[in-house]
Amino acid sequence: MLKPYHKAELAFDIIKEIGQDGRNSRTFVTRDHQLNAEIVTKQIQKAKLNSPEEFFSESQALYASAHPNVVQIHYACFDADHVYVAMPYYRDGSVKDLITGRHMTVREIIMLGSQIVAGLHNIHSKGLVHFDVKPDNILLSPRREALVSDFGQAKQMNYRGVAVQDRHYNPMIAPEALEKDQFERTFDIYQLGLTLYRMCNGNDHFYAQLAKYLQGEEFDRDTFRFDVRNGKFPDRKSFAPHVPATMRNVIRKCLETKPEDRYLCALDVANAMAGIERMLGLAASRP
Repeated sequence: MLKPYHKAELAFDIIKEIGQDGRNSRTFVTRDHQLNAEIVTKQIQKAKLNSPEEFFSESQALYASAHPNVVQIHYACFDADHVYVAMPYYRDGSVKDLITGRHMTVREIIMLGSQIVAGLHNIHSKGLVHFDVKPDNILLSPRREALVSDFGQAKQMNYRGVAVQDRHYNPMIAPEALEKDQFERTFDIYQLGLTLYRMCNGNDHFYAQLAKYLQGEEFDRDTFRFDVRNGKFPDRKSFAPHVPATMRNVIRKCLETKPEDRYLCALDVANAMAGIERMLGLAASRP
């Protein structure tokens, strides 16, 4: 019988903090002594997890979802208070950086969007729902390719193709999450559509719409939820002029308020985007 071994030690120096999740985690660029390299280390509070079974749920989801368009994992470990997940340090940032203060070109949207869809299709094929697809969580490889990251919210689907989740990032929440806590992979399709919407229009456009729900320092949660539920947020009619009608239609279908009216899987989105690529002649212009 194999016996557990828990005497290994981990040593790293924190270089800088690059992200913080107020619920249970912080993310750092670190110098790992064992690898002699700069990496990213996510520090998760054990006390905020429901059970020891959740300690390595994120790292297991990352490992199970290995794919060219999914962030790699180096290792995972723990100490008395925290779980640590170690990943490569992607110096080119995220899609959020690309859409802050500028518009992406249609070519960029199609190429990166197709890579996001490929990563998402792989995640779903492993029986997972990501639950946190957003520009911040799409990192850029040294080759400027999209990598789906941050599996802290990811959940395994049951035999009926349903996963349970009751924690959501409010600006990216899908309409059905206002009514229930069990979801199919169409939840990710909605967030994919909202990510593509932000890629088409830029972050300023997205946050300007969110700002309408601020009453002083208070967020008008009820009006926001009403608008999400009824397809009024985000504004499906408002797109940057350079975005072709075919791309707008793909995004609108992803953003349907009823899950059954969306694309039912990432592969369907991939096929729709490939059609746009052929129509615009972008495939032949790729380097």
